[in-house]
Amino acid sequence: MAVIRAHSDSVFALRIVFSTCLVIVLLADVYIFRIRRRLFDRDPEVVADHWAARNLRLWQVILVWLLAVDLLVMMLWRL
Repeated sequence: MAVIRAHSDSVFALRIVFSTCLVIVLLADVYIFRIRRRLFDRDPEVVADHWAARNLRLWQVILVWLLAVDLLVMMLWRL
Protein backbone atom coordinates (compact mmCIF):
# COMPACT_ATOMS: atom_id res chain seq x y z
CA MET A 1 0.00 0.00 0.00
CA ALA A 2 1.39 3.38 -1.03
CA VAL A 3 1.91 6.18 1.46
CA ILE A 4 0.71 9.58 0.29
CA ARG A 5 3.03 12.33 1.47
CA ALA A 6 1.14 15.47 0.41
CA HIS A 7 -2.43 16.52 -0.32
CA SER A 8 -1.57 17.35 -3.92
CA ASP A 9 -0.48 13.75 -4.50
CA SER A 10 -3.94 12.44 -3.69
CA VAL A 11 -6.04 15.01 -5.59
CA PHE A 12 -5.84 13.20 -8.92
CA ALA A 13 -6.88 9.87 -7.39
CA LEU A 14 -9.77 11.52 -5.55
CA ARG A 15 -10.95 13.22 -8.74
CA ILE A 16 -11.02 9.85 -10.48
CA VAL A 17 -12.99 8.25 -7.63
CA PHE A 18 -15.56 11.06 -7.36
CA SER A 19 -15.92 11.31 -11.15
CA THR A 20 -16.57 7.58 -11.35
CA CYS A 21 -19.16 7.81 -8.59
CA LEU A 22 -20.84 10.75 -10.33
CA VAL A 23 -21.07 8.82 -13.60
CA ILE A 24 -22.57 5.84 -11.75
CA VAL A 25 -25.18 8.07 -10.06
CA LEU A 26 -26.09 9.72 -13.37
CA LEU A 27 -26.44 6.35 -15.10
CA ALA A 28 -28.61 5.13 -12.23
CA ASP A 29 -30.80 8.18 -12.77
CA VAL A 30 -31.22 7.32 -16.45
CA TYR A 31 -32.13 3.74 -15.52
CA ILE A 32 -34.68 4.82 -12.90
CA PHE A 33 -36.16 7.36 -15.33
CA ARG A 34 -36.59 4.62 -17.94
CA ILE A 35 -38.44 2.27 -15.55
CA ARG A 36 -40.30 4.99 -13.61
CA ARG A 37 -43.72 3.72 -14.72
CA ARG A 38 -42.98 0.30 -13.27
CA LEU A 39 -41.69 1.80 -10.03
CA PHE A 40 -44.13 4.65 -9.38
CA ASP A 41 -47.40 3.79 -11.15
CA ARG A 42 -50.46 2.36 -9.48
CA ASP A 43 -50.16 -1.17 -8.11
CA PRO A 44 -53.54 -2.96 -8.20
CA GLU A 45 -52.38 -5.46 -5.56
CA VAL A 46 -51.86 -2.74 -2.92
CA VAL A 47 -55.03 -1.45 -1.25
CA ALA A 48 -53.70 1.88 0.06
CA ASP A 49 -51.75 2.79 -3.08
CA HIS A 50 -53.19 6.20 -3.85
CA TRP A 51 -51.79 9.21 -5.70
CA ALA A 52 -50.24 10.88 -2.64
CA ALA A 53 -48.31 7.75 -1.60
CA ARG A 54 -46.94 7.28 -5.12
CA ASN A 55 -45.99 10.94 -5.36
CA LEU A 56 -44.22 10.78 -1.99
CA ARG A 57 -42.17 7.76 -3.10
CA LEU A 58 -41.19 9.57 -6.29
CA TRP A 59 -40.07 12.71 -4.44
CA GLN A 60 -38.08 10.68 -1.93
CA VAL A 61 -36.08 9.15 -4.78
CA ILE A 62 -35.64 12.54 -6.46
CA LEU A 63 -34.37 14.17 -3.26
CA VAL A 64 -31.89 11.38 -2.52
CA TRP A 65 -30.62 11.61 -6.11
CA LEU A 66 -30.28 15.41 -5.90
CA LEU A 67 -28.33 15.18 -2.65
CA ALA A 68 -26.01 12.52 -4.08
CA VAL A 69 -25.30 14.59 -7.19
CA ASP A 70 -24.81 17.74 -5.11
CA LEU A 71 -22.35 15.98 -2.79
CA LEU A 72 -20.30 14.54 -5.65
CA VAL A 73 -20.22 17.79 -7.64
CA MET A 74 -19.17 19.76 -4.56
CA MET A 75 -16.40 17.25 -3.81
CA LEU A 76 -15.10 17.55 -7.38
CA TRP A 77 -15.33 21.33 -7.32
CA ARG A 78 -13.47 21.73 -4.02
CA LEU A 79 -10.56 19.49 -5.01
